[in-house]
Amino acid sequence: MTLVQIGAVVAAMAGLAFAPPARGRMLLVPLAPGAAAKLPAAAVAGGAKLLGTGPVPGSLVVVADRARLGGVSLADGMVILSAPPLLCGGGVFGE
Repeated sequence: MTLVQIGAVVAAMAGLAFAPPARGRMLLVPLAPGAAAKLPAAAVAGGAKLLGTGPVPGSLVVVADRARLGGVSLADGMVILSAPPLLCGGGVFGE
């Protein structure tokens, strides 16, 4: 295997590890400067239950249905990832 192939396999595995589920715990991460301020309202508007703060500044851990999170998108300066308990276990609001 070449170094490029190994890198592609590692990238694919990392992508799958952080791919958000259809429903369940998710990590919402702001990418744009103003997105962090809009993130909580966008999440709640999409029916998400806020669980706590995420490991990235301005990020949130939520329980949600991904299809309903229309206001949380790359176009809005936000990204949805899976929320592995090992990385996103602290700062609980409502559990």
